[in-house]
Amino acid sequence: MTEMQNQSDYNNGNSWKTASIILGVLFLGAVIFGGMFYSKYKATENKATDLGTQLDSTRTKLQGELAVLNTNYSDQISLNDTLSVELQTKINEVNDLQVRIDKARKALKSSEANNAEIKARLAQMEELKVALERDILGLKEENQSLASSNQELNTELSSTKDEVNTLNSKVMSLTSANEKLTGRLKTVAPAGFRADNFTVTSATKKDKLTTKGKKIDEITVTFDLNNIPDEFQGSREIYLVLTEFNGNPVSSVPGKEVNLKFGNEPVHVRAADIEKANLKARQSMSMSFEPTDNLNPGTYNVMVYADNGYLGSTGFLVSK
Repeated sequence: MTEMQNQSDYNNGNSWKTASIILGVLFLGAVIFGGMFYSKYKATENKATDLGTQLDSTRTKLQGELAVLNTNYSDQISLNDTLSVELQTKINEVNDLQVRIDKARKALKSSEANNAEIKARLAQMEELKVALERDILGLKEENQSLASSNQELNTELSSTKDEVNTLNSKVMSLTSANEKLTGRLKTVAPAGFRADNFTVTSATKKDKLTTKGKKIDEITVTFDLNNIPDEFQGSREIYLVLTEFNGNPVSSVPGKEVNLKFGNEPVHVRAADIEKANLKARQSMSMSFEPTDNLNPGTYNVMVYADNGYLGSTGFLVSK
């Protein structure tokens, strides 16, 4: 037991010695490494200090050189501006001189070509003179022809004036006959009330107003019936009659032959439209008809009848 304890104490003593040696070696290595590291650090620090000093010196030197360059650049800019102004001035002088040279050359060429141009113009004027003389002869012949034609036109104009006077006489005669017919209707067949305020409108299929006979597709006649006595009010037929200015029927407008009797007087009409109306004291009426062919240019009569007599009439014009 004691021997084992002694052996154990001996082993423990050796372990401590070994550990002490190892620690000593490590410490010594650390001291050596630390010394080397410190030496390198100091060397690096010295180099960094030297490098910073060198950089400061280089920066100062470069700043000085940059200031010098800026000064030189400003001087060069000023010099360049001055040279540019002088160069532009010289260019303008050269351009002006070139213009003068060109004008001088043109003037020289013009003076050289002047004689040839004058001769050419004289030749042209001579040719123009000959042409004018020929034109004068032609105009004289044409003037004689026009004078002859003018005499013929005067003769035709006189004849036309005579025809116009004849037509005017016929128109006056027709107007007088129409007035007599209207007066006869008013006297023979008074309806006891009148149609007034006539309006006649002619239009195309698209309801566009027109007076041209080739384009009229529908004609509408509106009028007022006012102040109708009580005994004539109620259900009555209204007839719209269309005639040419001379009283002849219009072939291009379909109509219905109607025999009316007003009192003891029979009246035959060709109605373009017939409307059944319930007459009151006052009302407006609208009647219409559609031509089946083109209407001839001229004046047309529109007359309105009731089944008890004549109401009124108006006219309208159809153009070409």
